[in-house]
Amino acid sequence: KVRKMTMISPTNKEVQIGQTLKDDEFIGMVRREVMDDFLRKRANDSGCTLINGLFMSMTLPKSKDESYVLTYNDFAESDGTSRQGVKKTLEVDVVIGADGANSRVAKEIDAGDY
Repeated sequence: KVRKMTMISPTNKEVQIGQTLKDDEFIGMVRREVMDDFLRKRANDSGCTLINGLFMSMTLPKSKDESYVLTYNDFAESDGTSRQGVKKTLEVDVVIGADGANSRVAKEIDAGDY
């Protein structure tokens, strides 16, 4: 059980975690590769279509009746030597930016510093 840690942001800011924990408390930790795989499998089992790609940009809807348009590089058709992918677009109703500390989605919508 983790009781103390230093969290370091991508911009090198450090935050000490754990000073206010009670004796029976601990810091919850997760291994990203395990959690990400679990979430992918759960989404797939729930009927989602998985895309092996890299998000490049997003066009925001101009009205509530329009969709978001995502531009991404699709790696499904790429062989192992060329990881450039095929440029594609996808229209969606909702975007969840769960792409990590250096989120391209957050940058695209000007989410600011986080």
